[in-house]
Amino acid sequence: MGKNEYRTTGKTAPIIIQQILIDLDQFSYFSNSLIAMNRTMKPCTLRIPACLLFLYATLSPTMLVSKASAQDSNLFVAAWSNLGPTFFTVFLLLIIAGITLIIFNSINVRRKAFIKDDVIDPIMDAVKGLDIEGAKSLCDQYKLPITSIMKGGLERIQDDELDIEAIEKGLDENAALHMSKPFTWINMLNTVGSIAPMVGLLGTVVGMIGAFAVLTSAGMGGEASKQMAGNIGSALWTTAAGLVVAIPCLISYFLFKTKFGNIAAEVNKVTGSMVFTLVRAARGGLMKRVVQRNNMKKTLSRKPLLSLPD
Repeated sequence: MGKNEYRTTGKTAPIIIQQILIDLDQFSYFSNSLIAMNRTMKPCTLRIPACLLFLYATLSPTMLVSKASAQDSNLFVAAWSNLGPTFFTVFLLLIIAGITLIIFNSINVRRKAFIKDDVIDPIMDAVKGLDIEGAKSLCDQYKLPITSIMKGGLERIQDDELDIEAIEKGLDENAALHMSKPFTWINMLNTVGSIAPMVGLLGTVVGMIGAFAVLTSAGMGGEASKQMAGNIGSALWTTAAGLVVAIPCLISYFLFKTKFGNIAAEVNKVTGSMVFTLVRAARGGLMKRVVQRNNMKKTLSRKPLLSLPD
């Protein structure tokens, strides 16, 4: 039996079945743990164990690879021999890039990394009191994307002149500037997930070209058949490697993209609330000045005329 042929007879089949049962027990353990945590934890806190469960199911060698190639006990050696140095190095770099981007975005794409209520409330209070300089100093004190965006709008207020269009334009410009940077790293996941299948397809084409070259030069039978089967196996390995890299990256990309969209909507809500508070405070101050001016006129009109001396 050839080196690259599957062994499903003898003692190997019971070992495979036993390993599958062990993995099913592990999966059942994780599932029962998640059900138990669901009774005591909030829905938002279940995201971390769910992501860990997905990562385990995706990257566990015993669940994905041992059943497909039971004759190879070492996945690293099998990948090296079937992919070759070039494709192995490329896929290893893509895997490292994907895992790094997933960890990085998990840390940075959070609501607290963009918006904090204990930071927004004092700024809103300063805006409500028309303390523009105080609001700017608070924005400088707390380094967050939302504070930078709010400061960009407040800087458009010049000489106590309230131009709503200029303020909104300043908010939009700073939002585009400060919200595009985090999304760049999210988009990198899409890039890795798109490149990996293309590399796998390239490896498939190279392997098939090698197989047909062997068929053309040596024909069928004997060592030629083994070489052709080896080339086809390498082609399938590159396809599988590309999909293994792409699927987690693309799933993570859509999850982070949705989460980032929700955060961006909250940022727009906060900036809109700031404009509304600013306009209402300015109109309230104007009405107070009008009322004070009218009261002053009434007071002056009620003063008695000075009587002329006899």
